[in-house]
Amino acid sequence: MRKIIHLDLDAFFCAVEELRDPTLRGKPFAVGGQPESRGVVASCSYAARRFGVHSALPMGQALRLCPTLLIVPVRHSEYAAASRRVMAILHTLTPRVEQISIDEAFLDVTDRPQAAAALAVDLQQAIRRDLGLPVSLGVAANKLVAKIANNVGKAAARGDAPPSALLVVPPGDEATFLAPLPADALWGVGPKTAARLEALGIHTIGDIAHWPERDLVQRFGKHGQELARHACGLDDRPVVTEHERKSISQRTPLCAMSPTPRCCAPRCSNRRRRWRPCCGGSTCSAPPSSSSSAGPTSPR
Repeated sequence: MRKIIHLDLDAFFCAVEELRDPTLRGKPFAVGGQPESRGVVASCSYAARRFGVHSALPMGQALRLCPTLLIVPVRHSEYAAASRRVMAILHTLTPRVEQISIDEAFLDVTDRPQAAAALAVDLQQAIRRDLGLPVSLGVAANKLVAKIANNVGKAAARGDAPPSALLVVPPGDEATFLAPLPADALWGVGPKTAARLEALGIHTIGDIAHWPERDLVQRFGKHGQELARHACGLDDRPVVTEHERKSISQRTPLCAMSPTPRCCAPRCSNRRRRWRPCCGGSTCSAPPSSSSSAGPTSPR
């Protein structure tokens, strides 16, 4: 059984800015361009999010939602440097690290003798202690469920502090954990697919899992087969290291490589609609498969 950890730094740009200027902590602020230059929000503090401010929002609109919003200019080099320090810590735990973006990565810790949950706690504490950065983690037996677990964990947080969530889905409980979540929480279910599923009366991931796979394939083609597998919590994709990625790209002509969406999910669509249930800093486990309550059932 594999042990996979999904890591997502909480409001990463803002966290780096708070290290530079601690007076920003607890205040509504956004990292991005000025409104007069048609700037947009690159990241915003959790205090700002209470007013409806979010990433990719035009800064002028953000100021209308939150007139007291502080605007901090983007410092790409500082964020890149902080990201490298985080990834260095991950590599002390395992060489099996797949960095997806500047603030997100998968780790395969199957070869480590410790329980994945214990490793995740230690990792979260090390990043906070050594770098001063808040991070949320999802732990599961595969990448699909670990990623969704992190989304669900972060979604439980309340207040203006970073979530610092940690949610563990025990092996064997993947389908039970996923079942009550909305269909669009599943990778690959964007607005168009969600609308088509809704028209069929499919509202949750559990509904997808119980729908005949043959019919999903007839309606959605190969994507229907993937939907059926993913809805049951099945995902055998490996954690691909940077070395392996480069090796593949050297062997494969660029024209033969299809674009790979980050984590198989559009960041600016699904991520903005992330669920927000679970533990601001505490360790949670998904309920066992025998439980009738398999997780949060209401969106943020």
